[in-house]
Amino acid sequence: MRPSSRVPVAVRRGLVVGALCLPAGITGAAGAPPPTPPVAVPAAVSPPAALAGYALGPLDRIRLRVFEWRASRDEIFAWTALNDEFTIGADGTLSLPIVGDIPVAGLPTREVGRLVAKRLRDRMELADAPDTAVEIAQYRPFYITGAVDKPGEYFFRPGLTVAKAVALAGGPPRVADSGLLRLERDAITARGDLAGLHKDRDQLTIRLVRLAAERDDKPKIEFPKELAGRPDPGLQALLERETSIFEARRKALATQVDAIEDLKRFLRQQIDALNGQLATIDTQIKLIATEIRSNEQLAERGLATQQRTIAAGRSMAQMESEKLRTTTDLLRARESISRADLSILDMRSRRATEVTGEMRDTQRMLEQLKPRMEVAERLIIEAEVSAPRFLSDRSQARRAKPIYRIARQSGATAQEVIAEESTALLPGDAVTVEVPNSDLPAVSWPNATRPGAMTSLN
Repeated sequence: MRPSSRVPVAVRRGLVVGALCLPAGITGAAGAPPPTPPVAVPAAVSPPAALAGYALGPLDRIRLRVFEWRASRDEIFAWTALNDEFTIGADGTLSLPIVGDIPVAGLPTREVGRLVAKRLRDRMELADAPDTAVEIAQYRPFYITGAVDKPGEYFFRPGLTVAKAVALAGGPPRVADSGLLRLERDAITARGDLAGLHKDRDQLTIRLVRLAAERDDKPKIEFPKELAGRPDPGLQALLERETSIFEARRKALATQVDAIEDLKRFLRQQIDALNGQLATIDTQIKLIATEIRSNEQLAERGLATQQRTIAAGRSMAQMESEKLRTTTDLLRARESISRADLSILDMRSRRATEVTGEMRDTQRMLEQLKPRMEVAERLIIEAEVSAPRFLSDRSQARRAKPIYRIARQSGATAQEVIAEESTALLPGDAVTVEVPNSDLPAVSWPNATRPGAMTSLN
């Protein structure tokens, strides 16, 4: 680019910021105090104020944007491998391509962006850290239990209050004389949902084992004994299907590699032939050189004409040209072998990247299954044990003013507070709705389950 057309430094920086197109994100959350008896939360706390200084935690999903200004080319370079959405693992670790694992639990988005930029600069040996922006794509869910119609897990959204959370959960339980029939229907539905979630978990676990075998380039899949030995036709079908996929993908990769290896063998044979041809040409050059010297000696004594010497020199030039052409062909054949080796490495690298991405997605889906299974289990407990016991008395308890409790986790500390309907919630909060009654204890999850109830998450 001509010097007169270079973009000023201030404008270049503005272009990078414009390319990011991301807000600053919601930053740092204040740490929760050590566990204390329930305290009242002022109702005047607004939702924006509650989210101010938000710290990231497990199951939060972030959107990452990384750009770099390359002055030598006068262009903005996007790190496409990192410009994606990522989920924070259950241990609070953010796993990123190139960058690796970064512990981000308890950090604001700004600090995460700085860590990613610093890690990229150190690992890639860059002169300056790239421009990095992090925003929250999806908050971790919140949970609501107790005296609501549909307790469970719900997606968090900014501006959520206790009243809105209760509305999302269907409001107070709807109890009627036909409630026992509904509870039986709910129990059957919850049992079916839990069985389906168990099947999904087995399928994802089997897929993860298959992907790990592909990543480690193993000759076959070694499934866990608790899966391979289970006498379940459906599970055995899943094992056979994943084994077929493993064999097909392994065979496809081996076929591609074998084709390139065949090409390399052909090129090596061509190199051997060219080396032999070069040896023959060198021999002919030596013979022609001897003939030229002999002709020159004879010409000095008048026994040979000058034309014979010229003809021999012409033959020498032709052989030198043939040697140069053969040497060029030899270099091209060796270059083709190097390109074939690079093709094999690139093929294996793309395969490893693809398998790693599939493993990351499968692991994320497995992590998302666990809370759903816990909710389904609790629904079964409520439908089969808790709700029938309190069915007739809840109709009276509904007229009492509910008590809202919020369990909030912050790192290793936990806090439980008494809230009001206008209290703002944070991601990961667990809201318990209790309806007090002078004759009954507050409605809560039972400690014991009915014998034979399918509630195990194993």
